Amino acid sequence: MMKKVESGKKLTTEDLVVLMLGMFRETNRRIDDLNRRVDTLFEAFNKRVDALENEINGRFNAYDEKIALLDKKIDDKFAELDKKIDEKFTILDRKIDEKVSELMRRIDEVDGKAESRSSSLSVRIDSINARIDAIYGELNGRINGLAERIDRLYELLGRIYETLIKQVSGP
Repeated sequence: MMKKVESGKKLTTEDLVVLMLGMFRETNRRIDDLNRRVDTLFEAFNKRVDALENEINGRFNAYDEKIALLDKKIDDKFAELDKKIDEKFTILDRKIDEKVSELMRRIDEVDGKAESRSSSLSVRIDSINARIDAIYGELNGRINGLAERIDRLYELLGRIYETLIKQVSGP
C-alpha cells in the first residue's frame, strides 16, 4: 500500500480499511507503549512518594521521640522544682513555727512581768491606801480633839465673859 501511495495510484476501499487498521494498530501500539511508560513513571513516582512518606514518617517519629524526651525532661525539672519548693516551704514553716513559739514565749514573759508589776502596784496602792487611811484616821482624831478643845475654849471664853460682865455690872 505504501508503494501504491508512493507511485500515486488510487487506493481501494479495502486498501483504506487495511491502512486504517494498520493505523489503529500503530496507534494502539503507541498508546500501549505510552501506557507502559506512564505505568513505569507512575510506579517510580509511587516509589518516590512512598520513600518520601517513609522519610517523613521517620522524621515525625524522631520528632515525636524528641518531644517525648523533652516532655520527660520538663516533667523531671518540674518534679525537681516542686521538691525544692516543698523543701523550702518546710524550712519556712519550721522557721515560722520557731518564730511564733519565740513570740508566744516573749508575750508570756511580758504578760508575766506586767502581771507581776500589776500585783506589785496593787500592793503599793493598798499600802498607800492603808497609810492614807491611817493618816486620815489620825487627822480625824486630831480634828476631833481640836474641835473639843475649841468647844472648851468657847465654854471658857463664855464663862470669862460672864464673869467679866458680872464684875463690870457690879455686885
